[in-house]
Amino acid sequence: MAPRCVGRCALFFFLAVVLDVAGFAVLLVGIFGNMKMNGRSYGDFLIFTGSIVIFLSLVLWVLWYTGNVPLYAEDRTGAVDFNFTQWFVFYTEHVS
Repeated sequence: MAPRCVGRCALFFFLAVVLDVAGFAVLLVGIFGNMKMNGRSYGDFLIFTGSIVIFLSLVLWVLWYTGNVPLYAEDRTGAVDFNFTQWFVFYTEHVS
């Protein structure tokens, strides 16, 4: 079971942290590493790749935040009338 400070969507939280760490590591290797193969430098590729991975982790952070939005009894109107937040919280409660 995930720690209480993580919230209900532990999977999204841990995936977002892993993507942040991986993207930051790739970014730092691209900046400070001397990545040359066959006379070509791959530093720019690693810098851009790390930045894109960090940007994509923002999607997981938004999903994690959306899944932790509290819903109250008066917000639940019916099974057919779900908005996105209600659907997402319903999904994460059943997956967790």
